[in-house]
Amino acid sequence: MLDTRVTTRRRRLPARPAPLVVALSLSLSLSLSLMAWIAVGVAGSWPAQAQTGNPHRYLGTWNYDQPVRESMRNVAVISCPEGSTTCSPTPPIHVPQIGDIVFSRAAGGGVVGRTDRGCTWTFAVRPTSLELDPPSQNCFNHVIGSAYTITKWSVTVSGNREREAIVAVSHQPNGDYEFRLDKGSRTKVTGGAWAQARRVFPGTWRYDASDPRSRVNLLTTRYTDPDGQVRSVQTPQQGLVTFTSGRKNVMRARTENGCDWTLTARGNTAKLEPAVQTCETALGTTTLSFWTIASDGGQQASVMAGVDERGGNFLLSVGSLTKR
Repeated sequence: MLDTRVTTRRRRLPARPAPLVVALSLSLSLSLSLMAWIAVGVAGSWPAQAQTGNPHRYLGTWNYDQPVRESMRNVAVISCPEGSTTCSPTPPIHVPQIGDIVFSRAAGGGVVGRTDRGCTWTFAVRPTSLELDPPSQNCFNHVIGSAYTITKWSVTVSGNREREAIVAVSHQPNGDYEFRLDKGSRTKVTGGAWAQARRVFPGTWRYDASDPRSRVNLLTTRYTDPDGQVRSVQTPQQGLVTFTSGRKNVMRARTENGCDWTLTARGNTAKLEPAVQTCETALGTTTLSFWTIASDGGQQASVMAGVDERGGNFLLSVGSLTKR
């Protein structure tokens, strides 16, 4: 990948009066445009250390807030770019974003972000944000079975609230599609996260009506026939799921096929734990390899993947449930 970072020669600066230091410490109260102007000035005249921010405020686990389609909060848009010759023009797809990311320190002063999808991303710490560094990184997402390249990812934090914007390329079998998340928001997982989980998960939930156009509750299963041909079958995801809280941060989910699954719940987000679970049914063995849910107490958004009783690999990429 091309490293586009620019280094500047240091030059000795005259001593600066204390009021200027105070003014710079108050720069967070300035407008965004003025902040950008200050950042440019600092980059050209101050030592390199002044160009980096404090990484500690970013460290920890952060959950995506509940997606809201009306405001497009935590809803990504996937579309075929205008004039593209690598993908087929189709209506944009709106995909709710759920799950968590864990930010930790990296060697050299940067920050590493690890998502629940198994991808790792590196960031540089800027004065007011984290920025993807290098600016083009790739990961194969084993949950959805395809790769994507993120070209821009900006993260800002205020206390326990995080904002982010992502621009990426989704590499699909029928071409490359643009991925944009303009209004990403997360909340930091803190000591009261289990109390929140016990409020928003327990109860019985019903899958909403399936919509093939938006892919809401559309289960896609791929089977490999004896001759090696792959068949893709799409069926509505239906039925009830009942959640009960267990010890510590464990949540139990019982599905209509009689299977019991365990998830770890923190705040508004629950994840399958352990990562792979199986259940014996009258039709055979069902395996879950991924299940992440976001809940606000009345609505759930979920992503689920696994293998059904007939050996088909299934994916529910846009799950939606309402509490009864």
